[in-house]
Amino acid sequence: MSVDKLKQWQNKQYIQSAFNEIALKNEYRSTDQRVLKWKNPIRYEFVYHNLKTNPLVERLFDAHLSHLQTITGHSIQPYTASSYHKDKANLSIHLTPDIDYKKVIQSVSENQVKNIAQKSHCMASFQRNTHNAIIKAQIVLPVDHVFSRGLLIACIVEETTQILGLPNDSNWVNPSIANDASKVELLTGLDYLLLKILYDKSLKAGAPYPQNQQTIKRVINRLESNDEIKHASKTINQAGLFPLIN
Repeated sequence: MSVDKLKQWQNKQYIQSAFNEIALKNEYRSTDQRVLKWKNPIRYEFVYHNLKTNPLVERLFDAHLSHLQTITGHSIQPYTASSYHKDKANLSIHLTPDIDYKKVIQSVSENQVKNIAQKSHCMASFQRNTHNAIIKAQIVLPVDHVFSRGLLIACIVEETTQILGLPNDSNWVNPSIANDASKVELLTGLDYLLLKILYDKSLKAGAPYPQNQQTIKRVINRLESNDEIKHASKTINQAGLFPLIN
């Protein structure tokens, strides 16, 4: 394979096309291609369904969510109940045995995809307000199922990343966790760039297409001038789950 082919994902036009595919579309429904992202801080909690506490799974989620916070600059912290704070957790991570997977999805999610429990190894969904800001999200992980199939890391990475506002999958976007045809489990340099673009302060939730395209183009040009595109793969490999499992 040529060097040019290997570097295709670092092409600015490719990055913008990939962003449009993953951020502005949805694998389950048509969209008006507006930007989706969180405005309020994310506070996450673990909810167990007929399972004992699993410190390993929680540690892996913690590591990846902390990594996402570092990349995006958006606050993502464990929820801690306090009499001083009336806000509730807005990201619930449901850990369940496989036998209860379908039931938990139905009880916590508004997902209307037919046979979603049979079609998926894990799932995530989010709710947005009228301004296209994400305000709440749910992740459901059938623990024994993903452990037995070696999918724990892939599920943690893909679902937590998607609920930030990258909801689509595509077989041509590569290398990326959004490519189900690939065997990518950890964030790639391209994924890093998509997250940087999405959470750039100049790109607002609800920004409509085609107006958002000029902002996205400017952000990509800035990433190039800062050498972040050039060093994206090296940068992404230095934190999060990479040191824990490599």
